Amino acid sequence: MKIAVVNNCVPFLRGGAEYLAEALVRKLIEHGHQAVLIRVPFRWHPPDQILKSMLACRLLRVPNVDRVVALKFPAYYVPHPNKVLWLLHQFRQVYDLWGTPYQDLPDSELGESIRRAVTRADDLYLRQAVKIYTNSEVTRDRLKRYNQLEAEVLHPPLERSDHLICEGYEDYFFYPSRITASKRQELAVEAMRHVRSRVRLVIAGQPETSGELTRIQERIQRWNLRDRVALIPRFISEEEKASLLSRALGCLYLAYDEDSYGFVVLESYHARKPVITCTDSGGTMLLVKEGRTGIVVKPDPKALAAAMDRLYEDRREAQRLGEAGLDLIRSLDISWRRVVEALTQ
Repeated sequence: MKIAVVNNCVPFLRGGAEYLAEALVRKLIEHGHQAVLIRVPFRWHPPDQILKSMLACRLLRVPNVDRVVALKFPAYYVPHPNKVLWLLHQFRQVYDLWGTPYQDLPDSELGESIRRAVTRADDLYLRQAVKIYTNSEVTRDRLKRYNQLEAEVLHPPLERSDHLICEGYEDYFFYPSRITASKRQELAVEAMRHVRSRVRLVIAGQPETSGELTRIQERIQRWNLRDRVALIPRFISEEEKASLLSRALGCLYLAYDEDSYGFVVLESYHARKPVITCTDSGGTMLLVKEGRTGIVVKPDPKALAAAMDRLYEDRREAQRLGEAGLDLIRSLDISWRRVVEALTQ
């Protein structure tokens, strides 16, 4: 089968969705299909660019392919008679993030008009897909709640995990993720003001904007944490990530109301490391089970600091939780075989 995987892109900005799109193409080819990745440029600043990006996707045609697999807004508007959605997330700013600090749209007539346009387009064009899968139960439930559409959950695997190993439990927590407000690296930095132990924090990821990076740097400097917090403000290679994971005490993943469990969680468990997440982190709690595979705390810096201290002081507990996390994901059969079979049937 000739398959076009369609995703949006912001040049020079990478995250989990970009990783997944590229991995999907490679796995489709490994399973005997012809596959190509089509990246559609997307801008959301200034806000009126959102409508232009939506129109561009509706005007785009993908010839000479048997199936389109679309992943994200607004790429899933691309027309095709045999289009399947593996929905990673919609434009959440007009749905569950509306009215929150992460709305990122103006409270004005312009913002309201964009919100109406996106929800109307979703209601109309998502129904043109022959099948809808979602990356998690959280995304599935949002689609049902806001658009009254049914979907089947198809959990995304890592492309590879053989390079993820455990070499010990040292004195630092690792937070690898794109640096942006909704991932709440600032919460992790603030928690370091309240730790009692000698635990350290390593944050690695590409800043979404220069302002995001500046805010983190200012807090590290203001709270005199330069000796306790290491900041790597760039996209890191798989090898570098694996090295940092292998020696970490555990991982933090504090994203607000995350769509899925996050690749960070899978990577951490493959390296036998526990994960600390928040009670409002959404999909991460599909895999992070309090006291079983990690620690779930309120999104509060003191609560987070206490959890970090707890594992610093009890490395055996950190090891037990991390190994249980690996056992859990193995039991769920999160595999590319299942993904490819579903998207090509």
